[in-house]
Amino acid sequence: MALASRFGGIVTGLVLMSVLAACSGTTAGTATPGPSSAPVASSSGLPVPTIANPLPASLVRGDPCKALTDAQIGGLFTNTPTRSPAAKDTGVAKSCSWGDDDRGSLVGIQFVYAWKRGLTDVYATQGRGGFFKVLAPAQGYPVVAYGPRDERSRGMCSVAVGIANDAAFEADATFARSAVGTGDPCEDARKVADLALTTLKGGA
Repeated sequence: MALASRFGGIVTGLVLMSVLAACSGTTAGTATPGPSSAPVASSSGLPVPTIANPLPASLVRGDPCKALTDAQIGGLFTNTPTRSPAAKDTGVAKSCSWGDDDRGSLVGIQFVYAWKRGLTDVYATQGRGGFFKVLAPAQGYPVVAYGPRDERSRGMCSVAVGIANDAAFEADATFARSAVGTGDPCEDARKVADLALTTLKGGA
């Protein structure tokens, strides 16, 4: 099923994921900063991937509402979505979302400035009883789906993308209610992240 079919049903409402614990499936969460100590080996033994071609960390210090162009958003939704009136600063991240309220679909981008160690802070969540899954890279940049629980059966997923050793951003996807069960929301969140990478790289 095409992205627009699910996003036309995807609720682009970004659910703020905790910087360490991640998204809440029912309410917008408040991210909490990751540890500031040296990188810690994960309980699963998965190493934090190296960023071969880092992008400027400043790219995720700006406005997340500019991470997706109007054309990119238009290709995700069948109906014209509503966008956040402005980026929201939660104290650990700046977030922006686009959604179809009638269909319950949403996509969002979060520039998580509390991830001082980039994906190292996300990998540090392994072994804490939450959801963690390494996905295929997006344009060569490592991607991992994570959260306090696995929300894929509800059509929701958030992914973190490392662009430098000290910088990462998050992409969120929620399927339209009628599209839940038709695909993997983590893969669609990864595709949203890929679109954001194209835009970010254009400004590098």
